[in-house]
Amino acid sequence: MGQKIHPLGFRIGVRERWRSRWNASKKDFPGLLKEDQELRKYVKHNYFYAGIPKIEIERTTDAVTLIIHTARPGILIGRKGKKLEEIQVDLQKIVTDKDKTIRVQIAEINRPELDGQLVAESVREQLEKRQAFRRVIKKTLQTTINAGAKGIKVMLAGRLGGSEMSRREHKSEGTIPLSTLDADVSYGFTEAKMSTGHIGVKCWIYRGKYGESRRMGGGTGEMRPRRTRQTRFDGS
Repeated sequence: MGQKIHPLGFRIGVRERWRSRWNASKKDFPGLLKEDQELRKYVKHNYFYAGIPKIEIERTTDAVTLIIHTARPGILIGRKGKKLEEIQVDLQKIVTDKDKTIRVQIAEINRPELDGQLVAESVREQLEKRQAFRRVIKKTLQTTINAGAKGIKVMLAGRLGGSEMSRREHKSEGTIPLSTLDADVSYGFTEAKMSTGHIGVKCWIYRGKYGESRRMGGGTGEMRPRRTRQTRFDGS
């Protein structure tokens, strides 16, 4: 029987970077880990419409830096950066160590249709609008392949179509080399909240080798987007 492994965890330390980058003592580690979760939860919950697939957190002795990857940077920046200042003030309230300054950087995703998390969230939104799940899967496969992906797989699990018994359906197109470390596979998971229960949505997108995906502008981790918009505000 095949053993399942998270595509990101499989590549951490080899091709991908950790989402949280800091060092702490054994005593302080649980509190900082919980704080990271609260920071991510706040941004994802309040600005879910901005298309945020991941948030990286870096800590130094005097600052906490959040690198927010988004498909719609204008929503987070606002006019003359005012919205970003509001986000920074709200995040400062979550940080327990008030001596540390919150810094927010915005990294734009040029090809959101090649990001597994954003594609999974798009499928979830369509399912919650009561669209037929087979039609949604077929449309998603075509859109992603036309955008330049070399392969995509979408899996749904739950009471599909309102049936009494839950089941699992998946469809793929192209190739998905999950066991190849050099393969840039973007993975995403979310849940659609339906009246009959939750439907799990998983998405794998193969964007080519890591060097190729960087030229396509769809890499993750160390492979930054070609155009990265970064705005930094220091609290005062």
